[in-house]
Amino acid sequence: MEEKIQVNTVKPELSFFENEVLNRLLNFDRELLLDGKSDEVRSYMENNPGHGLSEVEKDMLYAKAQSIYVEFKKSLRDVKFNFYLNRPQYNLLTDLLLKRIEYDVNTVFIAIELTEILGGMEGTKYTNDKEIKLFEVDATELTYIYHLIQNHKVKGLTKEAYTFSKLLVRIGELSKVINYYDALAKSLPDEIAQWALRMDATDVVQGETLSVTETQS
Repeated sequence: MEEKIQVNTVKPELSFFENEVLNRLLNFDRELLLDGKSDEVRSYMENNPGHGLSEVEKDMLYAKAQSIYVEFKKSLRDVKFNFYLNRPQYNLLTDLLLKRIEYDVNTVFIAIELTEILGGMEGTKYTNDKEIKLFEVDATELTYIYHLIQNHKVKGLTKEAYTFSKLLVRIGELSKVINYYDALAKSLPDEIAQWALRMDATDVVQGETLSVTETQS
């Protein structure tokens, strides 16, 4: 029989040291919220195998698991992540989005969606080029930012090229965190479906065993 290899998603680092300070990509309370909701779904399924229950009772268990999952999805949709930028990165990003990128009929609407976050970023003051500041973004906003700047081109290995590469690294670090939770959101419906199937399968096996026992007696 062919063995199925289960790939476990490894939780990425949620913090980094810079300027001798520990900086969180996701605040502790938000991490606990997302982890707690996903763990709640799995704990609920583990504690409710559903053996011997009626179809109505199984449906109620399934509906409850789905409702907890919906809460997790909503939390993930609304949660804010911490996007850190130093002054050169901030200047390049805001300059690109506000002045230099040419928007077409598709991307102009994406840019407009970022109006609120850009409004909060515009005019930010730094004391030096090493200082980093935190800007809160949700998963959609970070995706939009990357989508808009990904085709930007720099000529030669100039100062802007290095700044652009570091800006992409910042986005990449945060994307790993978002992708981790997004992977959880995508895997949980399958786990719920398999759990529901196990409830039915167990009852079938128990029914067959009971029939054999009755025949023998």
